[in-house]
Amino acid sequence: MLKKPKKNGFYKLVNQRTGKIKILKHYKNETIHGKFIFYWDNGQIHITGQYDKMKRIGIWRTYDPDGNLILEENHGSLQTSMTNLLEI
Repeated sequence: MLKKPKKNGFYKLVNQRTGKIKILKHYKNETIHGKFIFYWDNGQIHITGQYDKMKRIGIWRTYDPDGNLILEENHGSLQTSMTNLLEI
């Protein structure tokens, strides 16, 4: 029986209606590992962050459809700190 090849490298999902990129993520041995970017339908970045073997690490940022930063989460340590910029 032939084995299915493992997903490696960048994967890009394009919105069929707009033709713009919807998701950009990196795989290593079929596991999300590395940069992750999710886009609004207007092409603006919605969420950015990094994965380490399917686990969120580092700073994750969430933006509104106009590109304004609205949430920043730190997944770099066991004690997660969150700053909600809408409340500032």
